[in-house]
Amino acid sequence: MRGSAEETARRFIRREFPACEAALLAGSTVQGEATPSSDLDLVIFDESQQSPFRRTYQSEGWIIEAFVLTKETYRYFFDLAVETAIPSLLRMCAEGRILFGAEEVRGIVAEARSDLLAGPPPWSRQELRQARYGLGESLADFEGCPRREEALFIAAKLAEQLAAFALRTRASGSATASGCSGPAALRCGGRRELHAALEAYYGSGHKEPLAALTRRWLTPFGGILSEGYAEGGSGEEEETEEL
Repeated sequence: MRGSAEETARRFIRREFPACEAALLAGSTVQGEATPSSDLDLVIFDESQQSPFRRTYQSEGWIIEAFVLTKETYRYFFDLAVETAIPSLLRMCAEGRILFGAEEVRGIVAEARSDLLAGPPPWSRQELRQARYGLGESLADFEGCPRREEALFIAAKLAEQLAAFALRTRASGSATASGCSGPAALRCGGRRELHAALEAYYGSGHKEPLAALTRRWLTPFGGILSEGYAEGGSGEEEETEEL
């Protein structure tokens, strides 16, 4: 039987990282959503380490994912999380429970919360064009696919693209930067809409709700882009519609 998550984490850190200045416990065990298969997510600040790393351990019946940083390296990973819109580390630091070194890590936690609240940067014009084109391709594939076994996977791809689009453009009016990717990255409003559309297809085979949602979220940004789309050369400048 596994012991307490927090006590296990404390013992692990004392044993494996005795020189650490600060550590946080994050993930489902802190959020009150742990299951029998949950692991322990730890963010450890240890100036004795030569370079940052991530490593998986096993201790006292727990799988432990350790993200080891230093005060000179954490900002690089925060900036990368913001730029890629995959802010897992930001969320761990922003929402984690401090186990050691509250004074050492308080400012870093504040930075993580600020970055998480601000969200990722908006797409450039060309990135938005690429997203509109990609969504249009996936939607055409989805609507035109006669085989359900193939359309199931296209629907999943379309959902991931829609979640990313909403997150980077606020298309649904309810996107946020979370530690999750895909549909879970949306706040309740956009997530409910996307979930309902997927349920309509996966549960009943109705494609229209997902197709309509795609078109509606794209409309304020010029709709689906197909004819005239180009990458490289001078073709990127040919589109002149207002966004």
